[in-house]
Amino acid sequence: MPGGHEEVEAAADALERQLDAVEGDPTCALCQADADFFLYEPHRVAKFVCWEHVSPLSAAVDVPISESNRPVALPVSEEFR
Repeated sequence: MPGGHEEVEAAADALERQLDAVEGDPTCALCQADADFFLYEPHRVAKFVCWEHVSPLSAAVDVPISESNRPVALPVSEEFR
C-alpha cells in the first residue's frame, strides 16, 4: 500500500470502517457496479469505486498519499491487499 506508515494505517482503518458499515458487498458510488477500490483522502474523500472509475486521473495509485493531490486507491478485496 502506498504512503507512510501512519497514512497507510489511517487509510486501512477508514476502509475497514466503511466495509463494516455496508450491508453486503460495496458498490461503486458512480455507477453501482461492484466496488473494486476505496478512494481515500483524510477529511476529503472516502468512497467506493469500480475498476472503470479508478484511474491515475482520479486516484493516486502506487503513489504515497503525501506526494499526491489525489486520494489513494485501496483494493477492496482481501485478495489484492
